[in-house]
Amino acid sequence: TGYDMAVALPGLQSGEEGDAELFKENNKTFDVGQGRIEMEVNKVNAEESEIGGVFVASQPGDTDMGSKVPKKILTKGIFYAKVE
Repeated sequence: TGYDMAVALPGLQSGEEGDAELFKENNKTFDVGQGRIEMEVNKVNAEESEIGGVFVASQPGDTDMGSKVPKKILTKGIFYAKVE
């Protein structure tokens, strides 16, 4: 086949070296970040019991189970609701 031997990529961990670099990848933790949302109602339709407005929400992003630093996520949008 033309191959004298099989060659693979060497692993970063040898049991003694390289574990510090991969500590967070190997030891996952579950963490719930705190978020914040602001809502402002700027339209009201009393006859139909409907409201509408805008919102701004900020929250930390994914941390890959604690191995990465979360990014700040900012979401802006329009909401609508029917009140019963």
